[in-house]
Amino acid sequence: MIKTLRQLVVKGMYEDTGLVVVDTDNPHKKPPYPFYSFKFITLRQNVGENGVESKHFEPSLNPKFKHDYIEEITFQPKVIMSFNAYADDIVACQELAYKAWEWFCFQSRQLFAENNIKVVTVGNMTDRSIYIADYYEYRVGFDVEFRIVHRIENRTETIEHYKFNQKKTRRGVDL
Repeated sequence: MIKTLRQLVVKGMYEDTGLVVVDTDNPHKKPPYPFYSFKFITLRQNVGENGVESKHFEPSLNPKFKHDYIEEITFQPKVIMSFNAYADDIVACQELAYKAWEWFCFQSRQLFAENNIKVVTVGNMTDRSIYIADYYEYRVGFDVEFRIVHRIENRTETIEHYKFNQKKTRRGVDL
């Protein structure tokens, strides 16, 4: 699910803004300004639940069997990501951060809903600029809290018919 969230963010923000979206923690050279970056702050945090368990039968994936027994547990953990906008000047950087903030608040809802992801909160925007040697790298960012569906499934093929090989003996029937 984390891979899906990452792909949706990168693709969705790019389609909405036209700017490259990169993982903050990567060994590659930074793209030219302007661009966005993201970082997973919390990959998975339980939110006071032990999951919802379910058990049911489904048509088997194996043609030798009619049904499979499915045991499933479903969680809705919290995931927190941090986002930054980067630009040549602070005003452009602030505008880009606003554009991304708005995307998470509104335009992204349908895209995430189709993938069982919910934006819970979009945090306050803060200046995250840093001074590097003799110039500023302008950064403005915010954090986003998501809830995702985390499902774990155990599928077991069922034995629906079994023929015993019986052999008659003096004591009765041996199986």
